[in-house]
Amino acid sequence: MKLDLAPTRPRGVDADELIALSERSGKMLQKIRDSMLQPFPRKQSPIYPSNKVQALCGIDKTKMNYLLKRGELPLGKQEAPGRMRYFTLAETMQWVKKTVEIPVRAPGQKGKIITVGNFKGGVTKTTTSMMLAQGLTLRRCRKVLIIDLDPQGSTTTFFGINPHAEIDPEQTVLPLIDGSVADLRAAPMKTYWDNLDLIPSSTDLFNAEFMLPAQVHQGDANFQFWRVLRAGLEPLLDEYDYIIIDTAPTLSYLTINALFAADSIIVPVVPDALSFASMVQFWSLFSDLIGGLKSNKNAKESKQFDYIDILITRIPKKPTAELVKEWIIKTYRDHVLQVEIPETPLAMNTSAEFCTVYDMPSYDGSTDAYRRIAEPYDKLVDIIDNKTCTLWELQPALI
Repeated sequence: MKLDLAPTRPRGVDADELIALSERSGKMLQKIRDSMLQPFPRKQSPIYPSNKVQALCGIDKTKMNYLLKRGELPLGKQEAPGRMRYFTLAETMQWVKKTVEIPVRAPGQKGKIITVGNFKGGVTKTTTSMMLAQGLTLRRCRKVLIIDLDPQGSTTTFFGINPHAEIDPEQTVLPLIDGSVADLRAAPMKTYWDNLDLIPSSTDLFNAEFMLPAQVHQGDANFQFWRVLRAGLEPLLDEYDYIIIDTAPTLSYLTINALFAADSIIVPVVPDALSFASMVQFWSLFSDLIGGLKSNKNAKESKQFDYIDILITRIPKKPTAELVKEWIIKTYRDHVLQVEIPETPLAMNTSAEFCTVYDMPSYDGSTDAYRRIAEPYDKLVDIIDNKTCTLWELQPALI
């Protein structure tokens, strides 16, 4: 078919036309919501075979059979005597809690807020957030809240929820940002994953970039725009062991809030020259923010973090990657985590399908391929929780 490339006069668009477009798009979205019972495929929590439960608990088959005979733990299901047993996620967590010595957060000790951030996209921020959240619930029996602050809603999508068709602004952090609510206690929603709640995102979060500066310009001399999120999360720190915040790859007002809300920060970085340069910019802007807060007359105190860790991710088998990895280690020294996440086809495929290796404990492919990506994330989870347990030990318990 031959295209008609003859010049035509563009049709002007005025305010009335924009309003009409907005109304039509809103009506169409409502029709889509009404007609689609399941806008996204609903995710189901995974089923764990007995060998994976044994691995999580650090026990062998003999020990498991002994515990099964005692009848104090879930029996799971098996198709016939002598066949493999299968356990739900909730049952698996019960086994872990019973068999693994896990330090308990004492009454009065607050949960910890971890922000995952970097100003560059494609560095596995969302995957890192999800894996950390799932791993802390599965391996350490923690109660976790994950907050999606990226208007693109990738974390929300990971939960099988369409952020653009299913989430209203009231379900996000926006009511806190615009001052409609004082805190976020009513915001967390249950998900398919036990002990892991979500405050979702939608494109409406872009409005936060206008709401916060508008409040600054209203003239309230005591308004601290960078503390809005932290203040809204404080009441939740008694309920959750961890609050994990996934941020957008931009220096936005929401990202600034996420950084200042954090007790600690994890910065994923890919070992290539562009990512390294981007991370240099991240530290420059971040230090400017902290320095600006220190000199701000309205700031009550200087910001201090429990720790800031750098996680090297998506490491390809290339000489240039090894070179950049050396740059990262020499530059950031003990801030670099002693765990590296390789770039594997399995990791890329699971991310493309909005799932993680924790979603697929009965993986049918290569055991080595699965272990190569699962073990580093297991190690990451254990490192982070061990740090938190140490911090809890140093924090006096209030009874």
